[in-house]
Amino acid sequence: MKKQMITVLAFCGVAFLGACGNEDANDPHLVPEIVDAQIQVPETVKIGEDTKLSVRLAQGEEQVEDAHEVVFEVWKDQERDNGTLEEAPHQENGVYGITHTFEEDGIYIVQTHVTARDMHVMPKQMIVAGDVSEEEVEAFQESEGNSNDEEESQHHH
Repeated sequence: MKKQMITVLAFCGVAFLGACGNEDANDPHLVPEIVDAQIQVPETVKIGEDTKLSVRLAQGEEQVEDAHEVVFEVWKDQERDNGTLEEAPHQENGVYGITHTFEEDGIYIVQTHVTARDMHVMPKQMIVAGDVSEEEVEAFQESEGNSNDEEESQHHH
């Protein structure tokens, strides 16, 4: 009788733990979707004019309206140490943005540092400001290993 009782209890315990495991596997909150950050900037800009730089944040089909921090970093090629950092306020529909004025001709990198929903994403995009030759742009793209495609790194916290 004692052996039967232990067998029944062991079976019930295994069944209970198995049910909990299946429930957790179907819980979408355990493995969140990546926060997608799409930088929205023009490919070329004029010197001395205000330029809108923005990033649209989404997680799956949901717009991210509650990012902890969104910062734009803008620097001229090879001069990252002289770049600027500016926090971007939330505007609407998952869009965060700033206005930036490019003061010199050149190739610039715009990178967003987004912290939202326990993740950190850092996409970047190239912008050509003012008078830059096609050869300079091509040389830059080759050195970066891209062709003006948005590049992104992600970290999950």
